[in-house]
Amino acid sequence: MSFIHRLILLAALLNGSSVFAETVLPEKLSFDQAMKIVDQGKYYDVLLAQADAESVMSDLLKINGQNGFKIDMVALAQYVEASEVVAQSSNEDHKLSVLMTKNLLDSGYSDKKEQSAETKLKSIRLLMQQIRLKKRIEVAEKFFAIKLSDMKFALDNEAISTAYVKFHKTQERNSLKQSSDVDLLDAQFEYQKVRARRYESETMQRISRARFSESIARPNDLPVDVIVPDLSFLKRKRPEYEDLVKLALSNNLQLQAQKLQVESAVHELAASKKAGGSTLTSELEWAEYTYETPSRNNWRAAIKFTMPLYENDAVKSLRASALSNLQRQRIKLRQTEAEIRQQVLENWQRIYVLNAHQDTDAVAEEYRELYQDRSRAFYEMEFRTDLGDSFVRVSEARFEKFKNNFELFVTWMKLAMLTGTTLEEYIQQ
Repeated sequence: MSFIHRLILLAALLNGSSVFAETVLPEKLSFDQAMKIVDQGKYYDVLLAQADAESVMSDLLKINGQNGFKIDMVALAQYVEASEVVAQSSNEDHKLSVLMTKNLLDSGYSDKKEQSAETKLKSIRLLMQQIRLKKRIEVAEKFFAIKLSDMKFALDNEAISTAYVKFHKTQERNSLKQSSDVDLLDAQFEYQKVRARRYESETMQRISRARFSESIARPNDLPVDVIVPDLSFLKRKRPEYEDLVKLALSNNLQLQAQKLQVESAVHELAASKKAGGSTLTSELEWAEYTYETPSRNNWRAAIKFTMPLYENDAVKSLRASALSNLQRQRIKLRQTEAEIRQQVLENWQRIYVLNAHQDTDAVAEEYRELYQDRSRAFYEMEFRTDLGDSFVRVSEARFEKFKNNFELFVTWMKLAMLTGTTLEEYIQQ
């Protein structure tokens, strides 16, 4: 495959998945629709990575150009001492020529530079895929934040109704001298606290939607409602930690990209060792002179071999810089491996904790629903008046349950990302 064909293929791989056709968000946005928007969108990190890729491709063109044909027009105006052996000799000895040159061999320098750049492009492509996976998690967190803000508003709406009824009844009893002013102020204080929470949760409904829209680069397109995905898979068993670490160290996109960066640095070091080496160049020249002599030729074809006899400090500096970069990339590789192991452990353990919370939330919801039923029965018999509180407690239990499930969902997404896949792909494995 020619150089140009390889360059076109790499450009297609880097940019083919970034076509973005913006459509209006539906009023009820599903989780799958949100993820498709992420996969099709262009974001700052992706655009920066594409800019890096374009810079590398520019370097590739430069490397290829150095070994391509070069055609120059050379004009030489010179004043010389007139020759004593040539008739009609003049002090003016001007020359106009067209010179075509091409590097045939450069000791493998350009090949190593090209391999380094192509490997770096592959690394950038993997990093762009990693950016997509991270973006999915960010958007998922903001997607669930919308649902939680709606649930929190509904909860506070119930709470403010209950608090107002208590405050109103306390006012009536106080007017009849059946409760003290302290009781009245306490009831009013509780009502004002719930009222402030309700205003805050109402504000968060708009803020959560704005954050979501900004995260998908649609700042003026706020969803009315979101549809929660199927959460049944959350009951699946955690994989063994050792198996998970092994899978992550094999498939993690960031780690694979860093390995390619190390490989690119190896090629760069090899190129630096070839820099300033022997070269073989072909030359073809056509020339016209101010005056002709028997020893001058209008056409000239030549093969020129150049072998350096001395290595200057510039070449030594280039080699030292390449070696330093290789060492740095190897250190970053070890660092990336350590970070991945730590992240796998933390998320794996987090699933364990959140699963325990699931059991707690299930019992809490069941208890508060039964308490609500009993409060309703007592209310109908006019024995107790805490029915409103029981409704609020049930809503609180359901809110905590959903909040825990959403966090568990995102944690599974993070584990999937660490193994180099989306959550959907991970579940299907």
